[in-house]
Amino acid sequence: MTPAGNSPVSATQIDVVFDGTWVFVPSVDTSGHIIGVDVYAPSCGHPQGVTFTNTINPSPWPDSAAFYMLDNHSHTISIQRASGTQAGMAASGIDSTINHCIKVARPLGAQWDLLISIPCGPDAWTSSDTVNPVYTNSAGATVPCVSGRDAPTGKVSALQTLSFKGVTAVDVCGAPVAVQGLLPAPWSNSGSLIFEGEVPYIPTLQHERTAILAMANLAGLDMALDYPLPSSRSMQARSVVRPMNRTTGNCGFSTIVM
Repeated sequence: MTPAGNSPVSATQIDVVFDGTWVFVPSVDTSGHIIGVDVYAPSCGHPQGVTFTNTINPSPWPDSAAFYMLDNHSHTISIQRASGTQAGMAASGIDSTINHCIKVARPLGAQWDLLISIPCGPDAWTSSDTVNPVYTNSAGATVPCVSGRDAPTGKVSALQTLSFKGVTAVDVCGAPVAVQGLLPAPWSNSGSLIFEGEVPYIPTLQHERTAILAMANLAGLDMALDYPLPSSRSMQARSVVRPMNRTTGNCGFSTIVM
C-alpha cells in the first residue's frame, strides 16, 4: 500500500521502520497471511543504527546523532499484542508496483551483517522513498540504473514501514541496554522504532555499487548497479560526508523475497 493508504493510527501502535538497503523475507501461512518477517542487512560495510521516537511518521526525521549503532549479529523484536494473534496482513498487500520483489525465492547466503527477526505479522506494510531507477547517460538516452536478470523492472522503494496495532509490550532482544531503555515499559500510546541502514551515508558511485552487489550476493541475484540511483547524492560534492536520512537519498533500495 502507499503512504496515502495508511489506516488510522492505533491507540497502541508501533511502526518498525527500515531505511536503506535491506533484504526482506516474509514468512507466510497457508492462508497467505504474513506470520513473521526476517530483515537482513547485506555485508557491505554499512554501520547500522536504531532509534525510537514516540510518534508515528516522525517529522522532522531523527538526526543521525540520535541513532545507536548495532553490533553485527541477529536481533529479535518481540511484539506483544492484545489480541494474541501472530498472523498479520495478507502478503498480497505488499505493493509490488513500487518494490523490487523476487517471486522465486532462492537460498539466502551467509553474507549478512545484521538480522532483525519479527516473529509476528504486521497489520500494514507501507513502502515509500520510491524512485524509478533510470538514468540519463552522456548520449541523452534514458537507461536502467541496474542491470542483470534480476534487476528491477519498475519502481523501487528504500523506506519500509511495518505497522503493528494493539501493542502491549515491545522488546528488542540482543540490543544494547541503552536501546532497550528507549522503549516505553510498560508500553503506552504509539511510536516508531527506526532502523537506519547506513549512518552516515557515503555519497560515491563505488560505494553504491558495493551495496547493490552485497544485496545480490546475499539473495542469490544476478544484479549490478551501472549508474547512480535517482535518489543518490553521488553526483554532488564527494568531499562532504552527509548523514543519510529519509529526505536526502541513499545508496540502495529494498529487495523483498516473496
